[in-house]
Amino acid sequence: MKRILIITRNFPPLVGGMERLVFNIFMQLNRRFTCDLVAPKGASDYVSGDHRVYECRLSPLPAFLSATLIKAIWANVRGNYSLCIAGSGIISLIALLASKIRGIPCITFIHGLDLIAKNRLYQKLFVPAIGYSSIVIVNSSNTARLAENAGVLSDKIIILHPGVHLPDSPVSSTEFRNEYHLTNKKILLSVGRLIARKGLAEFILESLPDIVQEHPDTVLVIIGTEPENALHQMSGEAGRIHKAINTTHLDKHILMIGRASEHKLHAALVESDLFIFPLKRVEGDIEGFGMVAVEAAAFGLPSVAFSEGGVTDAIHHGKSGFLVTAGDYAGFSKTVNDYLSGHLTLSPPNGCQEHAASFQWDVFGDKLTQIITSAISESDRQKT
Repeated sequence: MKRILIITRNFPPLVGGMERLVFNIFMQLNRRFTCDLVAPKGASDYVSGDHRVYECRLSPLPAFLSATLIKAIWANVRGNYSLCIAGSGIISLIALLASKIRGIPCITFIHGLDLIAKNRLYQKLFVPAIGYSSIVIVNSSNTARLAENAGVLSDKIIILHPGVHLPDSPVSSTEFRNEYHLTNKKILLSVGRLIARKGLAEFILESLPDIVQEHPDTVLVIIGTEPENALHQMSGEAGRIHKAINTTHLDKHILMIGRASEHKLHAALVESDLFIFPLKRVEGDIEGFGMVAVEAAAFGLPSVAFSEGGVTDAIHHGKSGFLVTAGDYAGFSKTVNDYLSGHLTLSPPNGCQEHAASFQWDVFGDKLTQIITSAISESDRQKT
């Protein structure tokens, strides 16, 4: 069985969309290959079987990168690898150097922000390394455009959308509504890290008042916290959200839950009426894909989102939700109100689940396996 080395900063126990993606890359590839890891401390608790896991302390960043480089080189000396994978742009240079030891292909996964991060050293060293990768896998058409703008050759770029787990069976529940006294309320749900590009403070100021005026029984439920251990720290958003709540006097219409268990999150997705994704453009930051909108669709929950970043790949307008021109808060309010009133519907009625089904992790795994098998075969052919 071919052996693959995955080098990443994004892996459990860290929490987030990139961490879920790389974990599922590992799980999917492990069905066809033997995968070893160079990953943050604690990663070995999340893998089992015949794997070598080389753990590195997460911070400070220079120490993590130095330890990752040393352990990636050591892993390549010990292991007979056929391919090396970088989980993100910050790892691209390390994975590229490690892959040169055995003359094997290097694949780099890019998420959007790792192309536009405003750091001169990063832009001079790591972004060019992305372009030297054998293959660059991006999460959306928008990220593909960013990669080309950064100098990556178009014939190296492959778009592969992140995946989603579908519920094993139809889910029906009222426990979330009962726990938070939301019976007979219209629930607008937001899930994700509390950062500026999510646009929640602006949504509360610009759109929520119009929605509450037309639908006084509406409650905005916010699940998420400010990011921890992120490369690009963006603190203070929770304070901006609270300030917006105080300004609009809508405290009775907003529920901030903070961190939630997977079970509670699933219950919220099942019992909410609409997922809201009021993204805004932030210099030096970007929504690479919008995986959470696909996760909502998997539970039958449609989204309303501003057409910003890679979210246009995550939402099928009219089928799994509705896309609104970025920055048009009046249009956003109208779309939400029309849906809650029944004047706006999806086609077909079960379009959310149909849309999400095309993003299943098994589908992702099959496509990724084809990419990797082809890369290894081409590498072996060139060596003979």
